[in-house]
Amino acid sequence: MSRSNSTRDGFTLVELLVVIAIIGILIGMLLPAVQQVREAARRTSCSNNIRQLGLAVHNYEGALGRFPDGLWTSEADNGETGSPYLLTWYGHTVYTKILPYMEQANLHDRFNLRLSADDAKSNTVDDAGNYLENAVVSEVNTAVEIKSFVCPSDIVEGPVLLDWDSRGYSQGWHGITSYLCNGGTHSTYFGDTDMQDNGTFYMTGPGSDPFDQPNLEPNAKACEMASIIDGTTNTFLFGERYHFDPNFDEILHAGTFAYSRYPIKKWGAWGWIGGGNGTSHIFGSTRLDAPINYITPPDADANYSNVNIRLSAFGSGHPGGANFCLSDGSVNYISETINMVTYQALSTRGEGEVIVDDY
Repeated sequence: MSRSNSTRDGFTLVELLVVIAIIGILIGMLLPAVQQVREAARRTSCSNNIRQLGLAVHNYEGALGRFPDGLWTSEADNGETGSPYLLTWYGHTVYTKILPYMEQANLHDRFNLRLSADDAKSNTVDDAGNYLENAVVSEVNTAVEIKSFVCPSDIVEGPVLLDWDSRGYSQGWHGITSYLCNGGTHSTYFGDTDMQDNGTFYMTGPGSDPFDQPNLEPNAKACEMASIIDGTTNTFLFGERYHFDPNFDEILHAGTFAYSRYPIKKWGAWGWIGGGNGTSHIFGSTRLDAPINYITPPDADANYSNVNIRLSAFGSGHPGGANFCLSDGSVNYISETINMVTYQALSTRGEGEVIVDDY
C-alpha cells in the first residue's frame, strides 16, 4: 500500500490542543450563563419570601384591624430613671407577631412575650441561665427553618451569639433575617434626634419615645391601613438587607474599641431586641446617605455615624437592586439607581408625596 493511501488512527498534538482550547472557551462561556440562571432562581425565591412576609402582615391586619407592631417597646422595669442606656429597654418585633400567619403558631406559642427584659431574655436561655444554641429565637435557621426569613443570596450562616454584656441588650443565640421592615426616612439608633416614625413600622408601646424626641410619639400605636394615605401601592412594607460587608467589619468592628458591637453578620436578630441600637436589627430606612446596596467605603472613618448609615441601608446579594414588598402585598425589584426623592417617598406612609417616576 502506498503512503498516500494509508489511514491515520489518532490526533496530532496540535489538533488535541485546539480541541481542548475550544472546550475551554465553551465552558468559559457557559459558566456565567449558569451563574445567571442560578441567581435568577435565587432572586425569584427571595421575591416569594418577602411576599410571604407581606401576606402574613395582611392576614394579621385582617384579623386584628391593624398592622403588627414593628417593635413593641417596654418601659424600664428596674426602678431607675435617667439614661435609657442603663435601663432594661427591650422590644418584641413584627417577626414574632406574624409567626401564626406563616404556619408557625407552635413556634409563636413557645415565646415568652411577657413584659420584662428578663422575660425576653428567657427566650434564649435555659433554667440555669445558660445560652442555648437551639433556643426558640434561633430556630429560624435550625430545627424549624422559616425559609421565608432568609434570602438564598444572602450570607447568613445560621443562629448567631449576641454576646454584648450590657443590661438591656439582646444576648444569647438568635436567628437572623435577611429582611428589614420599613422604618421610613431615618432609622437606627433610637436616641438619634433625627429618628422618624413615618414608615409603616416604628417603635410602639410604653417605650416608643425614650428620649422625648421631636419626631416620635409617646406610647405610639401600630400603623393602621387607613393611615397609609399615600396609598398602599406607593408605600414600602419590607425590603432586603445584605449581610456581607468586609469594610464594615474591618473598620467599624475592629480594634480594641469597636464602634459596632457586632460584625455585620450578627445584625438582623428577629426574635427580641434590646439596647439603644437594637432598632438596627429590624428597621431599614431610605436615608439619603444610605441608598440601595450601600456598603461601607474602604476609606470610611471609624465612628458611630458610619455604623448607623450602613445599618440603615436596604440592599441585597442580587446585582443592581433589591426586592421590596409594598403595602398592598405586591413585590417589586427596585434598581439601586432609583431617584432618591422617589425612593424616600416610597418609604413614607402619609407625607402626601406624588410618585411620578417609574421604579
